[in-house]
Amino acid sequence: MSQARRRFGRFERELVVEIGFGDHSYNARTTDIGLGGVSINTSLCPDFGTVLELRISVPQPLQVVEASGKVMWVKPGSPNSVGLAFEALRPIDVWALLQYFNLSSKEEGGPS
Repeated sequence: MSQARRRFGRFERELVVEIGFGDHSYNARTTDIGLGGVSINTSLCPDFGTVLELRISVPQPLQVVEASGKVMWVKPGSPNSVGLAFEALRPIDVWALLQYFNLSSKEEGGPS
């Protein structure tokens, strides 16, 4: 998605993600993440509009961000690239992501 259509900046970060979909669990990695959503690489190929349950491991501060994400786009490949818009974030998860972005930006660079 173009930066002009996003409300929040994205940070190019690789984080471990556990995806809950139905009765199954899948592993993935982020390619970029922001307060509005996330792009992931995964073997899963969900349909547009599907809501996935995400558990994103944030290393600094050590926190597991739990969020629902709605599929906004899918680019098939090996692995598939999937863009998700967060439906809502808990205040603790917003805090953890902001802390992580602040700490990691000092080391790696700002939002893309």
